[in-house]
Amino acid sequence: MSKVYGITPSLEHYACVVNILSRAGQFDEVEAFIKEQKLSTHALIWETVLGACKLHGNLDLGETAARKLFELQPKEDSAYVFLSNIFASKGRWDDVQKIRVLMSEEGIKKEPGCSWVGVDGQVHVFVSQDGSHPKTEQIYAKLQDLKQRLSFSGYIPKTENVLHNISSREKIEHLWHHSERLALGLALISASPGMPIRIFKNLRICEDCHEVMKVISYVTSREIVIRDFKRFHHFKLGSCSCQDSW
Repeated sequence: MSKVYGITPSLEHYACVVNILSRAGQFDEVEAFIKEQKLSTHALIWETVLGACKLHGNLDLGETAARKLFELQPKEDSAYVFLSNIFASKGRWDDVQKIRVLMSEEGIKKEPGCSWVGVDGQVHVFVSQDGSHPKTEQIYAKLQDLKQRLSFSGYIPKTENVLHNISSREKIEHLWHHSERLALGLALISASPGMPIRIFKNLRICEDCHEVMKVISYVTSREIVIRDFKRFHHFKLGSCSCQDSW
């Protein structure tokens, strides 16, 4: 970049390299690159590393990245949540509890996840496991119907995305009542057939919901657009515009 194109690499360029290497699981190269380029004081770098560690289940480097973020951004909840999620995916519930205690001691609160969708000129907001909507019964019935249709299509729930110490059956039920699915259920029973569905979410869509949206877009022949805090996801005929990288 410098010699051929005369471009001085910025922090964002370095973060892109870290993202490419870490998503590919090349963590030794990541650590060497961070050390060589003297990037250890930048939160963006460790946020990128921590996200990849969650993707690959790299607990050791994930802990290192999280601890760095605790120092650099002590009041940001994301590092605590990501590390807790990595511990939960490994079944280390005692460590999950320690992170929750640490958050409480530091006065840090996790931002609650929610999704919202517009129907007939009104915005409807849902949280996970929500039962407060006037059409909850119809929404849950629609999701149950989709659950049965998806089971015939070969969909297998990613129960590792449920970061609670509960049974496998409870995890599956928990997944089906994530906020974006509740918003989708309302849209499907309310919107005109064939109309695209647009949903917004304040956090990152989980892997299982992402997979479910792809399959639902295929079995219902509906375009579904979800804007999470990372990017737009345009689901159509069983695929997503992000190409499963977000």
